[in-house]
Amino acid sequence: MLDPHADPLLDADDTRLLVEIGFLALTAGRFGEARDIFEGALAARPAEEAGAIGIGLVALAAGEVGPAVRHFRAMPPSDAASAYLGLALLKAGERDEAERLLRDVAARAREPAFRILAQATLDDAQS
Repeated sequence: MLDPHADPLLDADDTRLLVEIGFLALTAGRFGEARDIFEGALAARPAEEAGAIGIGLVALAAGEVGPAVRHFRAMPPSDAASAYLGLALLKAGERDEAERLLRDVAARAREPAFRILAQATLDDAQS
């Protein structure tokens, strides 16, 4: 089991670069490689959520909606995890729960990017 309190294997800049590479693989549809990269980022810096978020997004992009929902539910609460859980719940057909969660993120998220993501997801779901 990973120790989130251990010294990180990579510094923050290296991890950020690794996560960016993971997102490039994800957007290219290379889900296996993306998952491996995000798992590496999570192993290198387990206290940071970027790797875990990426793993959930890979599942979602690969059509593994149930596993994505379970993954995001299992994450520690954060604006990012809540926003992506809302998106996954919509894809799973859990519209009421998704909309409640996304409205909450849109109203209270500290990070503007997640407020915008939540509101855009809500707007898209209602159109």
